[in-house]
Amino acid sequence: MDLRNFMDMLAENDQLLTISEDVDPFLEISALSAHAVREHGRALLFTNARNSRHPVLTNAFATEQRLALALGHDSLRTFGVAADQFLRRTEENLSAPLPNVDNPPCRERVHANRDVGFQHLPMMTFWPGDAGPCLTAAVVMTRHPETGQRNAGVYRIQIIDHCTATLGWHPGSGAQEHFAAASARGLPLEVAVAVGVPPAVLLAAALPLPSGIDELIFAAAMFGSELQLARCHTLDLLVPATSQFVLEGLAHPEPRAVEGPFGNHTGMQTTPRSCPVFKLQAITHGNNPIFQSIIAGPPPSESTWTAKVFEAMLRVRLQSSFPEILDLHLPLEGIFQNLLFVQIKAECKNTLEMLRALLDQPGLQRFRFLVAVDEAVDVRDTSQVLWRLGNCIDPARDMIALEGTLAPWHRTASSGFGQKLIFDARRKPSQQLIPPHPDPAFRQRIIQLWKDVQR
Repeated sequence: MDLRNFMDMLAENDQLLTISEDVDPFLEISALSAHAVREHGRALLFTNARNSRHPVLTNAFATEQRLALALGHDSLRTFGVAADQFLRRTEENLSAPLPNVDNPPCRERVHANRDVGFQHLPMMTFWPGDAGPCLTAAVVMTRHPETGQRNAGVYRIQIIDHCTATLGWHPGSGAQEHFAAASARGLPLEVAVAVGVPPAVLLAAALPLPSGIDELIFAAAMFGSELQLARCHTLDLLVPATSQFVLEGLAHPEPRAVEGPFGNHTGMQTTPRSCPVFKLQAITHGNNPIFQSIIAGPPPSESTWTAKVFEAMLRVRLQSSFPEILDLHLPLEGIFQNLLFVQIKAECKNTLEMLRALLDQPGLQRFRFLVAVDEAVDVRDTSQVLWRLGNCIDPARDMIALEGTLAPWHRTASSGFGQKLIFDARRKPSQQLIPPHPDPAFRQRIIQLWKDVQR
């Protein structure tokens, strides 16, 4: 399923709103998109983005329903099961290469030499104070210069001038590893930036998949159908054949440039930092391409909703390793790696030690706050979890503090480490819940009485 197929599905399910009014990519599109998410609105297609020849799609992933549709599943829970089954059969799944096609849709139009430039794209600027326009729904494709291993990741790309941009990958990412290997040999790294890729590819590239897992093969498995690739116009790299745009270029070891600041999902501006420079040498696209953008901002926002895909995978994996876990929830307010709520069995022993081991699991090392509740609490109801946190905690008994690695946006400049807190907010044996009314007829009478008094 490519991006256009997905948009057709959204339209069929009344989940796509087409906006024909003149809207400016400078601040206006992002502000309108953020407002739509807060109102639980539909995905937005701006067909008249100012100073742009191309429509802009936002909020495509801003609900659980749309995320499940993007992954080809009825729900994120069924996706989580399928993803877990795939990861348990890694060697088998990685053995079959994806098919390559000639004359792909993504090369119907080519801009190169004097015709190349970022001016062919909508100049999306999201927040007041941002350093400039940037790409946020771009899948960055690289290949290790020695092993040939492919990586697909989602990183912010800040546009500096018509042919220059920064590549905002972080230490520890696959792209950074490839760049470091190329730089050590004194060579530039080939970089292909694909925008408007099949939705499963974009979501897979944003996931913290285990090392060695090919994001494109993972995405193809989640499709349940064939994902076709195509060779770039000027690079020896493969990209999804139905990508709406492909930006081709090189990242040289030097010079570097300052990225940021940018407003992001923490509600704060990022700290400016030094990043590799991307030199654009070609842009290819199909006829009438769609430019996809993801608004990174405070929750609720499309960028925070994408964490629900990780949550679905995490639930299945942790329940397999920790049978005490009944359910878990990553609240939007947690911004990917801040808050984890887990529902565990009331009779679980050595709870704090089990929770400490939980934060050592792959993908969880950067979480800052972990709260455990029992079966009586709906782990997806943040109000209930906070109620328990405020009423069932003795800090001396039910809380431990740890030192550990934090996400890049929480790291201090000196250490990269910080404090994490674990809370056991389950009801303790000495705490007796108010008993429910035992007689169903009594409860039914109260419901009926309430209806009667409102007439």
